[in-house]
Amino acid sequence: MKTQKTKSPLFFKTISILCFMFICSLAVNAQSKERTVTGVVSTTDGLLPQATVMLKGTNIGVATKEDGSFTFPRKLKTNDVLVVSYLGYKDREVTIKEDTSFIKPFLDDVPLVIVADLRTKPARIR
Repeated sequence: MKTQKTKSPLFFKTISILCFMFICSLAVNAQSKERTVTGVVSTTDGLLPQATVMLKGTNIGVATKEDGSFTFPRKLKTNDVLVVSYLGYKDREVTIKEDTSFIKPFLDDVPLVIVADLRTKPARIR
């Protein structure tokens, strides 16, 4: 008669725990991958010097160079959000994806409305 060897329940628990730890470490490693992000900010008028690029919710940021380019001063993770702004333009938010290392945000003009009161009388010059 042949005897069959059965694995002990401790063996299965150990294998289960090891598999769980391996899967968790993959998820943590994928989320914590940090990278340097560079980019160029532009508008309809061309490249935008001195635009502000800030990490949302912090005071960490950088201004673009004369050619509109920048290198963010801190390594960024997946799902970090950069806010690109400049006076006279609408702010642009850029979410960092898993493979993002270069961004090219485009800022739209803010519509300008000039209001004048034509009811006032011009000053008299004597």
